[in-house]
Amino acid sequence: MKRRGFFTAAAIGAASLSVSPLCAQSAEVTIAEVRALFQSRDLGARRMVQDSLKHEGYYKGAIDGAWGPGTEAAFRALMASDRYQRHAPTWTFTHEVQVSETMFFLTSDAYM
Repeated sequence: MKRRGFFTAAAIGAASLSVSPLCAQSAEVTIAEVRALFQSRDLGARRMVQDSLKHEGYYKGAIDGAWGPGTEAAFRALMASDRYQRHAPTWTFTHEVQVSETMFFLTSDAYM
């Protein structure tokens, strides 16, 4: 590929990756949305999320993969934490992806 063609292709590729303002965070993620996503996942994923919450000190219950008061309290504490509050406002993903990022926050690149 000619040098000019390469840079033109790179510019077009970069432009297609830009985020439209419509994808910017428009509404806060709710606990109900996190619960619905959690409950839609398989048992292994739900246990992994609980284990991550427990490892970070947010969850105190059994790693059973069930949404209960302990899991809800853990997500409320996580979503109120400084580290979540530092990252979540910068997300420019669609709202659906923001909900997913919240559920998997402790295992995602946002946390690392």
